[in-house]
Amino acid sequence: MTEQTSVVYPEWHVPQHVKAFTTTRLGGVSEGSCSSLNVGLHVGDNPQCVEANRDRVPYSQHIHWLNQTHSSRCIALPSNQHTADASYTSTVNVACAVMTADCLPLLMTDGAGSTVAAVHAGYEGLRNGIIAKTINQAFDQVPRANINVWIGPAIGVCHYEVSVDMAGPFLPLPNAVKASPLGSAKRMLDLKLIASHQLTELGLTRIIVSQQCTYCDDQRFFSYRRATHQGDSNCGRMVSVICKLG
Repeated sequence: MTEQTSVVYPEWHVPQHVKAFTTTRLGGVSEGSCSSLNVGLHVGDNPQCVEANRDRVPYSQHIHWLNQTHSSRCIALPSNQHTADASYTSTVNVACAVMTADCLPLLMTDGAGSTVAAVHAGYEGLRNGIIAKTINQAFDQVPRANINVWIGPAIGVCHYEVSVDMAGPFLPLPNAVKASPLGSAKRMLDLKLIASHQLTELGLTRIIVSQQCTYCDDQRFFSYRRATHQGDSNCGRMVSVICKLG
């Protein structure tokens, strides 16, 4: 990591051997719409720049990169598999990681820091239960009240607009769906609140939610939706990482 590489740390209380953070878009070598710390190889960026950026991420040598497909698939690490949207491990010096550019990154660990997990949860992941699936796999022997979760920087309800049909599955959740300033054909969806509700329903109480909106802060974060609204065909990715050091 260079001194210029900027990361966001969770404001939580977990054992010191557990390291967790989300990168920003600052401190890399990519140019244009992927400027500058883009870690996504699938967004049209120069692969050499992406690899150089990945090398700048803290604990880069430990990261298991995923091929994310908005699925509900969670894998245990270490593994030779990469197609999933969540991973977990109890092995030291193996880092779980998920890339985002508006979707929710969730980082998790138990009170003793024995197991760590990372989840990529967008609309499809929240609808299809990836959070519950990950917790059931990764923390099956851990009391739910002993699990710490950080929901990192993601798009806020202020800019996540969806159709009425897309909002439908989340209408029963209080305050998860709000009116859109564009009229009755659209709704504003609060992904962070939905994830928090799902965690609470599972019995978790140690939930910290970042209030940073990726769409609003164009200086620090990539935002796929903002890029689309601005006519950009490409958009960089941040990465959220959690590992237990040996």
